[in-house]
Amino acid sequence: MKKKNRRFKPAQKKCISTFLFVAIALILASCSKGGGSGNDNNNNGNGGGNPSPTDVTAPVLEVYTPAANQVFTSGNTINVTGRVTDDLGLYRGSVRITNDANGQIVKEQLYEIHYVLLHNFNVSYTTSVPVPTDYTVTVFFEDHGYNSATKSVKVKVNP
Repeated sequence: MKKKNRRFKPAQKKCISTFLFVAIALILASCSKGGGSGNDNNNNGNGGGNPSPTDVTAPVLEVYTPAANQVFTSGNTINVTGRVTDDLGLYRGSVRITNDANGQIVKEQLYEIHYVLLHNFNVSYTTSVPVPTDYTVTVFFEDHGYNSATKSVKVKVNP
């Protein structure tokens, strides 16, 4: 018995390509972060990144280091440490160190920490500057009610 050689017509190829694209997009969308089943522990029936209208209390944010206006020398490490708490659980946050002269983010740590009640953070950046440079350390966290807490600290790095 002879095998038949199948060739697809251009219209059939386009249809197959479209089908594959849609199928892959649907699979990827179902695997993305957020939008959980609603059965996670301590989530008040709210999954993933969905807003929680009953959450009206902002997170409490403490930045331990660096100190405001602390001066570093090039080659030193800026350690950003602290903790954030929330009564119903956190959603996401970030720690950023930005060069004030040009707005460049020189270090960024992003967090997605659904329903964690307390989170200690520790981010380090080793400095390297040819001239005195001012930086802003910004720490931001929010909960599922989109209540947020932000703290900024200015530091200087000398050559």
